[in-house]
Amino acid sequence: MYKRLREIVEYRELLRNMIVTELKLRYRDSMLGFLWTILNPLFFLLILAVVFSKLMKIQIPNYTIFLLSGLTSWQMLQQTVVIATSSIVANQGIFKKIYVPKIVFPLANVLARYVDHLILTVFMIGFRMPFRWPLLLVPVIIVLHFLFALGLSLITSVIYIKVKDIQHILGIAFQALFYITPILYSPENLPPSFRPLFTFNPFYYFVNCFRFPIFHASLPPRNDFFILCALTALVLAVGLVLFYKKEKYFIFHMS
Repeated sequence: MYKRLREIVEYRELLRNMIVTELKLRYRDSMLGFLWTILNPLFFLLILAVVFSKLMKIQIPNYTIFLLSGLTSWQMLQQTVVIATSSIVANQGIFKKIYVPKIVFPLANVLARYVDHLILTVFMIGFRMPFRWPLLLVPVIIVLHFLFALGLSLITSVIYIKVKDIQHILGIAFQALFYITPILYSPENLPPSFRPLFTFNPFYYFVNCFRFPIFHASLPPRNDFFILCALTALVLAVGLVLFYKKEKYFIFHMS
């Protein structure tokens, strides 16, 4: 693993250029540029806030921050994984011609997407003022989001090489998981018999741990944070092992 990390460091300029290029292409010919990083989720947030707080009468104080914190955590994972899934196939023209450590492709996709998420998080924390010391845990939780998203992206990018349907399956799966993850509502709003079901949803721990310092101004529950760390370590380890085990066969499975 040390050799793999050193290889990534050696190709850091390529990695940096890929991130910059992706960010430039994303906002090319856009008058507002990076402002869309904030405006897009805010428009979505406005619609959800009106529907759930006004029409469906969800009684949660400061519902805007409650919703935005959950939505930001969710998008860190959902958007990143969906985009990074095709990273290997999309860049096959490069590594078929020259040697490049293939992990830089999903890594660049994930890092570029996290630039957007960091901007949104800083905006949200500024909006949440005054500052409370549990907010110091937010960068750690963002790193855990990043590592989990990277591990899951490595797994899905390997599957995508042979099974292109995986991107459609991910879209459906994330759509279903969005509504069974407490983003729009609090678990306390549900009947007690439903609450234990959240313990089987890995995304619950990410949303809950991210939301606590921002919305509740307190540390997340200790058990939830430990489970979050364990899930991240497990998915990242599986992703790295699978990716490096299969990478030498990538070129043989591409047309």
